[in-house]
Amino acid sequence: MASAANERTQLIIADFARRRPGWRVQMRQTEWTDPIAGLATGEVDVALLRLPVPAQSDFDVEVLLTEPRWIALPAGHRLAGEDRIRFQDLYDEPFVATPAESGEWRDYWIAADERAGHPVRIGAVAHHPDEWLNAIAHGQGISLTPEATARYYQRPDVVYRPVTGVSPSQIGVARPHTQLVDDAVDAFILSCRAICSDTASQAPA
Repeated sequence: MASAANERTQLIIADFARRRPGWRVQMRQTEWTDPIAGLATGEVDVALLRLPVPAQSDFDVEVLLTEPRWIALPAGHRLAGEDRIRFQDLYDEPFVATPAESGEWRDYWIAADERAGHPVRIGAVAHHPDEWLNAIAHGQGISLTPEATARYYQRPDVVYRPVTGVSPSQIGVARPHTQLVDDAVDAFILSCRAICSDTASQAPA
């Protein structure tokens, strides 16, 4: 995802460049039909992911960061003026979902297991951020999203609010179990740990 590690992505790449002079990280971004971001097919060596992802046990995954999930609403929504919204007040709202093939990832972002038995209403399906933002702005649905989205995807017709009653979002770095020992991948993961640990320790209490 574009904001997979939030503002830390550039710092991670810079740290890796210091560890491996002459190497370059080639970044790839996949559509939401593939929340594992090319790991399963071998298209990438290592990935920054929003957890949970399908078949997560097939990969070596290390959690780097945790941040709250917020709610994205059209600017004219009845709750857009609230400072904080209870998730139970959104049970009957239509949601913008990722494609069905994204599996557990889709279920997590519609909070299918955190609705106290209330069914999910799907108002629209989005394959990438632009589709997602347009669906919300046009009133087709609302959506849970990481807190960082409020900084990365600002639009006058979409508002973001903290939401209570749902678990936070985790960011992880992942590689396949079957991957051969690769010093460059190890160095990238070390950079992820170092930067995320350092910035987390500097965060205000």
